[in-house]
Amino acid sequence: MATPNRLGLFVLLLGIFLLGLTDVQIISPILPKLAEDFSVTPAVMGTAVSTYAIAAALWALVVGPMSDRIGRLIFLRAAAFVFAGAAVISYFAASFEHYVFARLLAGLAGGAISACVIAQIADLFDYTRRGRAMGWLGAIYFIAAVIAVPLGAWITAAWGWRTLYLLLAALALLLGIFMRPSRLATAKNDGRNDSTTTPVRNLSFAKEALRQQLQNYPGYLIRKTTLLGLLLAMTVSAAVAGVVTYLGVWLTTAFGMSIATIGAVFMLTGAASVMGALGGGWLSDRLGKRRMIALSSMILAIVLFMVKIVQTQTSVFFFCAAGGLAMALREGPFQALISELVPASERGAYIALRNAASQLAIAAAVAICGVLFERFGFVAVAYFAAGCSLIAGSLMMWIGEPGGASNQNKTKVSQPKNDGITNPFIRSNEA
Repeated sequence: MATPNRLGLFVLLLGIFLLGLTDVQIISPILPKLAEDFSVTPAVMGTAVSTYAIAAALWALVVGPMSDRIGRLIFLRAAAFVFAGAAVISYFAASFEHYVFARLLAGLAGGAISACVIAQIADLFDYTRRGRAMGWLGAIYFIAAVIAVPLGAWITAAWGWRTLYLLLAALALLLGIFMRPSRLATAKNDGRNDSTTTPVRNLSFAKEALRQQLQNYPGYLIRKTTLLGLLLAMTVSAAVAGVVTYLGVWLTTAFGMSIATIGAVFMLTGAASVMGALGGGWLSDRLGKRRMIALSSMILAIVLFMVKIVQTQTSVFFFCAAGGLAMALREGPFQALISELVPASERGAYIALRNAASQLAIAAAVAICGVLFERFGFVAVAYFAAGCSLIAGSLMMWIGEPGGASNQNKTKVSQPKNDGITNPFIRSNEA
């Protein structure tokens, strides 16, 4: 049973994750207005998105291993305050350069959030119950798309994009204030947490962890289990990215849908995805994460291969809802399994590397699907995504269920000590 402190922390983690996703996804609907106000083209405005992505990916690789040594909440709280500062700078931005700088800072915050939230939730919940927790995290992805982003777009239309950033800053500041490690601790010091540890000593621990992990990152590409985990992440991300990117264009060109109708399609897809994420996480704790990932991947491939029979607007709604449901079914078990492929003392570092690999896969998939869409249409894009999903499902034949006999080769790449202000939520399932 979850304690009040643990439940409160879980809610805060979901809150900051939702805020980070909203900050990223809201750029799409407000980008034309931003370009107009800063007197640049939409293509130039897009460099702000690239700046964010690069900063987030690189900083996550730094924060991940440091969080393994001195705790996640320190970085998450700092990320909330940096996020608030970036939003304030966006609010006052007088030029395009000022806004890009704000996005750079937001990227640093986003990198820390993406690496530390998943790792912290994994620290909070045993693997046997982690599917449900990660299912909620998966649901946040789609809640951001169908609720938070439309709400942000409405606020922008009513009061302007600067007001939106002011609200984001206020929310981030509140999250930072409440995310106090000392108040959120659910366990007493176990000998690894020295309350008298000085900031200087903590910094030295963090630097040593970073130096060691930068040397050990290549090890994840050599070990079978961690390499397969990275390949799984890349195929899952590639399958989703290609379809989602070109779905709106397909609905417009093939079915003549209006923006309002397309919005309804995405709303229905998002609602189905939220249910799928919650249900998939719950089922994975009973059926097994590997089994759930394989099953949902195969279901998604079947749905995507049926794209040719989608001929009417009504069938579009069924197709997209089924696809969204299948995509989301594997989100909870996928995050739970990935977070257990390495010991808890390396979890932040591995998840950071996983995030970087996923971003590379997304970039490659969008580029490949762009060529396929131009030459062969959306059917080719759907087939490409189906192929990626089949590969993801097939990888489950080679990845053992963590904790079972088939996964006893889960050994540490390094042996960092948990000194300093360590994470008080690391449980006894640490390998």
